[in-house]
Amino acid sequence: MKVIAINGSPRKKWNTAMLLEQALEGAASQGAETELIHLYDLDFKG
Repeated sequence: MKVIAINGSPRKKWNTAMLLEQALEGAASQGAETELIHLYDLDFKG
């Protein structure tokens, strides 16, 4: 299983990012492949 977490906050090391990282660590400990995506790193237009 693959788990993707998307951080929409501009702060990469604050509460939202830390919470997502902890959730991904829990998923990884159960054998999931994980990835954290920071939206502010992407160059996209809506």
